[in-house]
Amino acid sequence: MVIFTVLTGYTALAQVSPNPSVERKSAKNVFINKIEITKEYTVFHMQFYDKAGEDSFDRFMKENPGIARQLKEMGLNREQALQMFRERMNEVQTISFQPGSRVVLSDGRKFKFIKAVNIPVSPERQTVEIGKKYFFKVYFEKIPAGFEKIDLIEYDSDSEGGFQYWNFNGIRINNPKNRQPAVDSPVEEPVLKAEDFRVYGRILNAATNEPINARITCSGKGSGAVIDSLQTSKTGKYEFFVDENEISFRVSAPGFQPLTESLNLKLFLKAGSFEKDIYVEPDGTPAQPAAPEEAPPAEAPSLTEETPAAIGEKLNEEATAFKLDKVYFNLGQAVILRESYEQLDNLAEYLKQNPGLKIQIEGHTDNQGDPTANQKLSLDRAFNVRQYLIDKGVDGKRIRFKGYGSSRPVSPNDTEENRSRNRRVEYKIMVNY
Repeated sequence: MVIFTVLTGYTALAQVSPNPSVERKSAKNVFINKIEITKEYTVFHMQFYDKAGEDSFDRFMKENPGIARQLKEMGLNREQALQMFRERMNEVQTISFQPGSRVVLSDGRKFKFIKAVNIPVSPERQTVEIGKKYFFKVYFEKIPAGFEKIDLIEYDSDSEGGFQYWNFNGIRINNPKNRQPAVDSPVEEPVLKAEDFRVYGRILNAATNEPINARITCSGKGSGAVIDSLQTSKTGKYEFFVDENEISFRVSAPGFQPLTESLNLKLFLKAGSFEKDIYVEPDGTPAQPAAPEEAPPAEAPSLTEETPAAIGEKLNEEATAFKLDKVYFNLGQAVILRESYEQLDNLAEYLKQNPGLKIQIEGHTDNQGDPTANQKLSLDRAFNVRQYLIDKGVDGKRIRFKGYGSSRPVSPNDTEENRSRNRRVEYKIMVNY
């Protein structure tokens, strides 16, 4: 539950309606946190919070264990996998507020939209992330005293042309005839109360990346009080709901070294949750069932003179990063062109000849166009390169991929020649995978 701060110092007649009741609303992912009637405006403090897609994602993963396993092998956490799922299902969402919206009184009078803060006004739109909370304010003309039941109508219908509109009917507010005006307050952030913030993840064997049974205790770092403690199942999954900004974990499991780790949550409070996988080191005792015997550490090699030269343009003196300088795509597309096959075939053969090598493929774009679209394009290109190598017989567990969009340029984006240098796919040899 999220509790919102309420300004103090108002009399019983003050025009502030925290968490007003609503008889009907058109969308379950938007909320009215507070309504203020100031000297000039009627101000709605609102929140958008959408977890839609998580249920269908979980159901899809359960019904398709092979895909779930492949996403795990890619090194994606839950949020990254959810984002990819929604993108491929065309479920990326955007929000804005309609300039034609109005507040309607019980006598039929309408009060016009004035402005919005922290949300774009249509036709501009803002892309939103799964599970993230967005707080914003919407200003309307000031309504007269004495009306304590109003409607907020963003559009004449609840949905049209693929867009969903935010209509609220029967909003009950504090607005007596002898009212006193409220003071316009800033967009409010949530105040954490018990069981507000979710911390979750898995406990993993640092040597094999496999989940383990373990005992994990979560405590408040400041108070030292135990928040919760649990024994994980074979999935290694844990979950805690916390009400402190700084926490610590204590993990123990037979056959593994005990681990204590601290975590500062201040940077993640607005997201409402944080995923953290915890890695514990085996201590060499036989209490934990032994993993299949592995080759000596040299199989996760450092590059030596005996290792054949890697494929692509070398990017550093250590020869651990390379540009795939003969891999091509059409502008704005992620389909690999035939001219790329020779270099990718050589890379696949190189990886098969060096079975201890693991790599991370990284896609990059220039800064032209929408940053979100560029990030998705870079991710899709890296994914397609990975899939090509898998199709050529390379084990997918050896290949991670990332898309950085335009965030890591190697040249200024001031000329077409420089921008072409920034449109690239690279790979890194991951010695400590």
